[in-house]
Amino acid sequence: MVKAKKEKPSYIAWLSSMRFALNLLIGIGVITALGTLVPQGQDPIFYLDHYGEMLGQIIVALSMHKFYQAWWFQLLIGILCFTLLICAYQRLRKAATIKSAGSLLFHLAIAVILVGAAWSLGYAHSAAVEISVGDKISLSPHGFKDGELTLASFNIDYYPDFQPRQYTSDLSLTHYDGRDYQQLVYVNNPLRAGNLKIYQSSWGWIMNLKDVSQAVPQTIKIKNHGKYQLDDTKMVVLGAVFLPDYAEDNKRVFSRTPLPNNPHIGLTLYQAGRLIDAAIIAPGQEAELGAYRFVFEGFTYYSGLQLKYDPGVNLVFLGFGLLLLGLMARYWQLIFPGKGG
Repeated sequence: MVKAKKEKPSYIAWLSSMRFALNLLIGIGVITALGTLVPQGQDPIFYLDHYGEMLGQIIVALSMHKFYQAWWFQLLIGILCFTLLICAYQRLRKAATIKSAGSLLFHLAIAVILVGAAWSLGYAHSAAVEISVGDKISLSPHGFKDGELTLASFNIDYYPDFQPRQYTSDLSLTHYDGRDYQQLVYVNNPLRAGNLKIYQSSWGWIMNLKDVSQAVPQTIKIKNHGKYQLDDTKMVVLGAVFLPDYAEDNKRVFSRTPLPNNPHIGLTLYQAGRLIDAAIIAPGQEAELGAYRFVFEGFTYYSGLQLKYDPGVNLVFLGFGLLLLGLMARYWQLIFPGKGG
């Protein structure tokens, strides 16, 4: 008596079919496109205000304001990966040639890339921070894991015409994921701490002033070309310009070089947008502007840094590596004619 061949359960056949995988892939593509139409990551109130009560509630209820972190989106990605893995397993059982092994690698690569991309879409995060020399900031308020970032020093290397050649931050990251890091960071050489990268992006000067016109003197930190609100009610604003190598002639004041050879600060006082008073002082000097008195206490560099956390990027790179190997194996005979397969 001949045994009847055992057929695969219908749901396995359905899940492992190419038609199902393609339809699911198209559906995920459409959903991903919709995610670009709805602003992501805003407070739920934002959607109620901008889309109306009913549509706003639907967006929030379906997690459309955080598409790539939604459980149902992650589930769709998981089902697609499962489907591709079943297809890969079926080909593994039949893999007898380099060409069939290439097909297996191709399917595995797509699954790995999709998992990595979904992980990145859902949980990648970036932020820009500015930190003065000698200061430290906590990463958690910026949406990252706990850790403290300190700028020990900052240096700029100039060309002969005083254009910046390279600027370098001496950074230390402590108590981040149970480890400490220290590195000189410059353009194209970020600090790497697991899936977190810290890039050098900008720099500038920051000045320390003390407002001694108050009963309790107040310290003010103000960036070059920055403004500081002194009185909201009276709309009084203090502006500052740093002149690292101060010089003047009959027509103007200027900086001869970007090097701090003769540092001065130019202060301007505005009220309701109208210039009230102005002064130029050196470190340690005091200026009286209107009803205010300021002491120029000192200056330093600040470093502009870009923080990027991407947990899925390594999986994506691995997937593309597998994809390349799969394509090479799939078309082995075209690349190496007459060498088997």
